[in-house]
Amino acid sequence: EKNAETKRWFLKQEIEWCREGEGFSLAAAKELERTKTGVPGLDELLGGGIPKGNLVVVSGDPGSGKTSLSMGFLYFGAIKYNENAVYISLEETVKEVVENAEIYGFEFKKAVDAGKIKVIYIDLYDFEKLRNTIEDSILSMNAKRVVIDPGVIFKLFFEKELDARKSILSLGRMLKKMGVTSIITNEINLDGSRSLFGLEEYVADGVILMYHTKMENKFVRSIAILKMRGTRISEKLHPLIIDKGGVRILSKQELFEEV
Repeated sequence: EKNAETKRWFLKQEIEWCREGEGFSLAAAKELERTKTGVPGLDELLGGGIPKGNLVVVSGDPGSGKTSLSMGFLYFGAIKYNENAVYISLEETVKEVVENAEIYGFEFKKAVDAGKIKVIYIDLYDFEKLRNTIEDSILSMNAKRVVIDPGVIFKLFFEKELDARKSILSLGRMLKKMGVTSIITNEINLDGSRSLFGLEEYVADGVILMYHTKMENKFVRSIAILKMRGTRISEKLHPLIIDKGGVRILSKQELFEEV
């Protein structure tokens, strides 16, 4: 009965959201203003980038490249496209985030010192504090890009699932209302499930899946676009490489083996 009540509540919210103009027509899709990710190969799979102001969930196996892709999205945005960015870490300290970014060649420290990127570590499981911190940070530096990593930590903020769903929907609406293009990372569980309190089904405009899978005698990383509002997407898995420059997607190649 509780599950049915939750479903009905979310269906009502989704209908209202569409009425507010969150839906799109195929005819208008080509005219959408897009935020270039700057991640090599990714914009080619997205028709030029993520539609501006969209909320995207990046779900993946451990080691698949979720954090590297997200860091690249912020770093290239700040350096190449002059868009200020906020990185909300729910797990690693500011020092750890900056050091990890340097491994991929992303000079986060310089970007932070220049006021282009703000890294914030939230170590208290207080969702209202998290929401207010994100809002204040976006306003204070006129940020255009936001990353929340890892979103799976949201589970520790709530005891009741319905409270989690309502709060996460509220956060998604706030990010969209503020006009920022956002990425929230999420883990794919061992049983293959990836839903984060309905975030992907009910809130996200886009879902990107990243895999780190054993194929024969080696592990292969790949990426697929599950959905992206207002975008004609590839329905193929594409291989990717993680090196000194971060994630590089081989958008011209396809991974035909089933993963």
